Amino acid sequence: MGSSANSRLRLFILPKNASPNARFCTLAHPRTSQPSRYYFCSQKGPYELTRVAAPKVACQSWLLGPEETDGISVSDVVEKKGMFANNPEHVSGEAGQRNGDSEVISNGYVVKDPELFVATPIDPLFFILPAFLTKSSSNKPSALRRVFQSLDDLLESLLDNSKHVEQTICHDEFRQSIEARTMVVCDMVSAGNETMYRLNLDKLLQELLFKAKKAVALSLPASMEDRFIRKALEVPATALKHEESSISEQSKASQEEEKVSDSRILDAMGSQSIVETSCLILSAKTEIKNPDVEPPEEKDENIPYLLRLRTALSYMTQSYLPSFLAISLNTKLCSVSSPIDFAGLDQYLANISTLRAEALASRSMFDFSRKRSLQEDDEVAGPRVNKKRKKDEDEKRRKAGESRAKKIDISGMKKISEFFGKGAVKKTN
Repeated sequence: MGSSANSRLRLFILPKNASPNARFCTLAHPRTSQPSRYYFCSQKGPYELTRVAAPKVACQSWLLGPEETDGISVSDVVEKKGMFANNPEHVSGEAGQRNGDSEVISNGYVVKDPELFVATPIDPLFFILPAFLTKSSSNKPSALRRVFQSLDDLLESLLDNSKHVEQTICHDEFRQSIEARTMVVCDMVSAGNETMYRLNLDKLLQELLFKAKKAVALSLPASMEDRFIRKALEVPATALKHEESSISEQSKASQEEEKVSDSRILDAMGSQSIVETSCLILSAKTEIKNPDVEPPEEKDENIPYLLRLRTALSYMTQSYLPSFLAISLNTKLCSVSSPIDFAGLDQYLANISTLRAEALASRSMFDFSRKRSLQEDDEVAGPRVNKKRKKDEDEKRRKAGESRAKKIDISGMKKISEFFGKGAVKKTN
């Protein structure tokens, strides 16, 4: 097996029914302008490669079996897909058998790293957006160009960082798709027989909103839903308990007031107006059952939708747009002329943030008071513990003395009682 990292096999999930000339290519990343690998099909457009891998601590690997249909080997399929375009020497496992200049996986192959690369379609619009920005000294987009440009000029400005732009735009189908996507977000003027384009941020924001709404309609991935939606809208449990306890205390106080008011009404009205009094009591109770307490604010049904929409927008702006465009669009979203209002969402999230801060403060206060009560208990129980420890030490010393006395050899020695008996008295006489 080859030791080079570039020579090992990799596992890809590629789209079906791709064109025969589909291959991997190197293009500039729309956000970072760094060279990145993509899978390009002239008919279906570009695909980004998403790496899915297990944690490094997990000892896992891929076991690739041989291809048994139509006599085609796995290495032949891999070679046809262009996976080894940069590696003329194909490397397989110990069980591989060499057939000419390529190796055929006959009995299987074990891939050490459990990596999986999934090809997912990416909008060609993101690749053309950096062409509308001027570049700084560090070769990064820094400002929006205010002039109209032709499509050829826009594509030519991408040649510096994209190695295979010329090979991709030479296909008429892909060039037409880029032009169609450019028309959606740009202002256009005609100069003779040529159309000139200038980026319009309002149109770009509308297009991204359309994409975000479509993503929300299809539902966000479960991981994003759990991390960015459910946890963000989760109200602290301590706040809920505090609200319930305050409501219960107020209900108890109202019940006591009911009893006092009932007795006063009975004393004042006398026995002749018991029926009227009972009616008054019932009406008073019904009024007191709805105390003048503001119920906890319920979550608006539109809040989760707005948060999902903002999450999808943030993902697109932070993943595929240059930093300058992302900042400009976020500024437009916060302005008065924004096509969608996130004020209600911001207010709700601010309230939840306040509740979390209060819950954290109360929790820390509870921990402090609990620690203090434990210290006070230690001070009260200290003398008792010392007395018990002293008693245990004395008992331990007594038992140790008895055990040492039992070890002494007393054979041939008189007992002490013999010195004080009758025989001892006669001898002294």
